[in-house]
Amino acid sequence: MTTPREHVIEGYLLDQCRAHDFLCLKFVSPARGGVPDRIVVAPRGTVFVEVKRPGGQLRKLQQLMHAKLRCHGAEVHVVDDKPGVDAFIAYLLEPPSDQRETAP
Repeated sequence: MTTPREHVIEGYLLDQCRAHDFLCLKFVSPARGGVPDRIVVAPRGTVFVEVKRPGGQLRKLQQLMHAKLRCHGAEVHVVDDKPGVDAFIAYLLEPPSDQRETAP
């Protein structure tokens, strides 16, 4: 069995976002390297997503940029397979913890 390429995982992410009516925008920043591949806008919030092939590793520049984004309060997620995309979509479908109902 062959390992899917990154564009297959990215296509699946895009399809799942469309199926849930989320915006999934390609993110390119000509002046900065290492930025995540996608910005996903969903009712839960706006998050950055890095797409990798299964088992793919972040480059050093990507690690640094993700850390910088997180230091500034941004959410950055990395997905590298279809189950990872499914878990990411499930996360976006959950209400934020401050809006969940709690039992009395």
